[in-house]
Amino acid sequence: MRIMPKRGLFIDFEGPDKSGKTTQLEKAGEYLRSFGFDVLETHEPGGGDPEIRKKLLDMKNRLTPEEELNLFCADRELHVSRIIKPALKAGRIVLCDRYEPSTIAYQGFGRGLDLNMIRLKSAEARQAIWPDAIIFFDGNPEIFLRRGELTTRFDQEKLDFHNRVREGFLEVAQTDFSYRCVINAELSIEEVWQNVKACLHNVLKEKLGVDPR
Repeated sequence: MRIMPKRGLFIDFEGPDKSGKTTQLEKAGEYLRSFGFDVLETHEPGGGDPEIRKKLLDMKNRLTPEEELNLFCADRELHVSRIIKPALKAGRIVLCDRYEPSTIAYQGFGRGLDLNMIRLKSAEARQAIWPDAIIFFDGNPEIFLRRGELTTRFDQEKLDFHNRVREGFLEVAQTDFSYRCVINAELSIEEVWQNVKACLHNVLKEKLGVDPR
């Protein structure tokens, strides 16, 4: 039987490249559906316009930090309007692979753009939509980057860039006022999943008054 909460729930999965957040998001979606929740899995960039994702991730493209930021925000505006807002209005659980925290971490801490300017531009794009919970996957970027082939413009950046990005995520995790979990993503997939599952249970209980266990 499908469980339809009285309101939607927005959970954001954040972390450095190759941290395993996408795998864990997929496991979370499958797990929540097993209890009857209506779940939407989505991602940024590209949730609003797949062509923007290609421009941002293609290793052959050369973009300035300002161009990156503008593309991320353009995609976010479309993503929120077309995908996230309607899903939340329908009472669905939205699991998103990256959102504003990634922009702060990559374009702010990584590229060095002004953080206030990033927040203002992103705030306009996201139209007051902020996650109910954020799950941060943390760990040593050097370990993560050895996990697989480097396939995007961001993957191929130097280690110092990825260390600054990690610092950005930890900064957001300490200052964000929504429910958040910081998980050690250097552990095995199953160990990480057990921590993610515990976080999901807490979010469902706190935000929806539901405990599926």
